[in-house]
Amino acid sequence: MGAITTNKTIQIGDTTVTRIVEREGPWHNPHEVFPDSTPKIVQKHLDALPDYVVDRGTGKICLTFQSFLLRTPHHNILIDTCVGNHSTRRKGLLYPKDRWLTEFHNAGVTFENIDYVFCTHLHVDHVGWNTRVENGRLVPTFPNAKYIIGKREYEYWVQWNKKFGPHPSGPSFEECVLPIVEADRAILVNDDFELNDLVHLSPAPGHTPGQCCANLSSNGKKAIFAGDALHHPLQAFEPQWSTSKCVDPKMAIVSRQKILESCADTETILIPAHFPGNTAGNVYSASEKFVFKFIEK
Repeated sequence: MGAITTNKTIQIGDTTVTRIVEREGPWHNPHEVFPDSTPKIVQKHLDALPDYVVDRGTGKICLTFQSFLLRTPHHNILIDTCVGNHSTRRKGLLYPKDRWLTEFHNAGVTFENIDYVFCTHLHVDHVGWNTRVENGRLVPTFPNAKYIIGKREYEYWVQWNKKFGPHPSGPSFEECVLPIVEADRAILVNDDFELNDLVHLSPAPGHTPGQCCANLSSNGKKAIFAGDALHHPLQAFEPQWSTSKCVDPKMAIVSRQKILESCADTETILIPAHFPGNTAGNVYSASEKFVFKFIEK
């Protein structure tokens, strides 16, 4: 509906969106990710979805860790920056990261070409390539970019670190966010920030308090980059399933429902951060719930 797609690239109006993948494949058992799920309902929905959303052998659902490169007529925008390989990480995130670098450069851009970086929220797997090590210190990876960070999200993590210290997943805030602020490359914005007539933010709290979606409107075509408001297509069938990592599971349900309703039965393309396969798709109403259908080649 309204888009031309290849495995890594989708054209939305005058904007080309390219997926920059760091890791993809089986991740966790569905119940580990969605504590309210039941095996019977999970299996019912997985049977209706493409094979690439689950490892049929192990039963683990597949997730992708990726960035999105938006090439608009005026700017190059990078949405989310994965885990990265220059910072301290917990054991579960120590997979090889060179794929991200290869795919980024294969997309035909350099670090210097990026005009804006937007992090939907500040979890470890969305900020990692914000920084890199240069002469023994952490500096912005994209030296000419302004990093757009939600003010509410930023303040939440400032207070978290004051109270608890570094997050159990690793000190990503200290290593991948604070150096950006100290280098004066960050723009702390409200939840309704408008970058230009193509891109604006909208709040999607719950997974974290200040998570925001990036909304693209390009030459009559629309897309929502939903961050972690949804992790897997199972949540279209069951919007009430929040993840075990959500700070406020009930608020996450409200945000997810709102996003799904806004996309349902329209040409608006939904692009969550971790969906497997081609990631992008359309939402359709199904009784009181929804169905997500991937945009295939």
